Amino acid sequence: MARARSAAALAAAVLVTGLGGCGEADRPEPDPGGGTGGGTAGASVPFELVLTDDVAVSPDGRRVLADCWEGICTWDVATGALTLVPDRNQVAVAPDWSTVATVDGGDVVLEGLPDGAPVRTFRGLDDAEVTDGSPLTAVAFSPDGQLLAAAGLDGRVVVWSVDDGAEQAAFTAAYAPQTLVFSPDGSRLALAGGGPVEVRDTADGQAVATVQGSGEAGALAWSPDGRALLGPGAGDVPTVWEAPAFEPVEELPGVRLHELAVSPDGRTVAVTAFDTTAVRLWRPRALAGAGGVRSLVGHVADPGAVAFAPDGTRLYSVAADDGVRAWDVASGRPVARTFEVPEGPDR
Repeated sequence: MARARSAAALAAAVLVTGLGGCGEADRPEPDPGGGTGGGTAGASVPFELVLTDDVAVSPDGRRVLADCWEGICTWDVATGALTLVPDRNQVAVAPDWSTVATVDGGDVVLEGLPDGAPVRTFRGLDDAEVTDGSPLTAVAFSPDGQLLAAAGLDGRVVVWSVDDGAEQAAFTAAYAPQTLVFSPDGSRLALAGGGPVEVRDTADGQAVATVQGSGEAGALAWSPDGRALLGPGAGDVPTVWEAPAFEPVEELPGVRLHELAVSPDGRTVAVTAFDTTAVRLWRPRALAGAGGVRSLVGHVADPGAVAFAPDGTRLYSVAADDGVRAWDVASGRPVARTFEVPEGPDR
């Protein structure tokens, strides 16, 4: 996800106004009532030990990363041991895990992982009306790491070249996107979270399609071959749209989409939904899957972001209170491994 992937609401702790990164002095006070929902710009936000809007797996499959209350958390997949990079946060991880994207006002700043050394700054989304925090609402890398995109509260979206920081495309969406997802070849950029799903050409920003009847949830994913886009249909029901016309070809009824991810072989979709602690493994026939759905049960809190291991054998999901869990995709069973949960202010 990889997304700055982010959620339909502005994410807790990382996002105060837009994607505004916060230091130790301006971290929000914990909400003693807990909860996992996102807050809106300028509103109080719930406390989360592990933020649920994004989770990433390293290219070698050996580490998992998510933002935590005290900084960036990475877990060793083999042991479940937690390593904390304190007093830092990120909004997107480069595909090769060499850098993370952070925000500074209207700028996106690439920093080394884990040393935090500044690498490059991308400018162009300042907003004079935002005086506290950042106007940025979403940030994403292309799958090959050559492009970086960011969106602002005013709907502006900019695509840059990572190598030299040159602006490649710029356009204004019909709303402030909460999610940006590049197609596998980097030629298209899908937007969601605030209005109908849009697809844009990354070379010039021109509209490719507006997905009619789509919902407003901030969750999107492309199939690995780029022939299908998955996201919120009517009523935020998980839906498969077939490119290039982006007509709906299959949906998962009775589910209100929270987050999703597509397996490397393109046949299985991991789905989390609001108001449930279960993770669903959906195998759409439209993606050459076998059909049917399995529920993965084990989280204590409602899970958000999900990510497959590079070889597709494991799925990782993250919840605010119980952190990361690993699942065996073939059996649908939890992997017998405990991922260390970071400490919070009240622990």
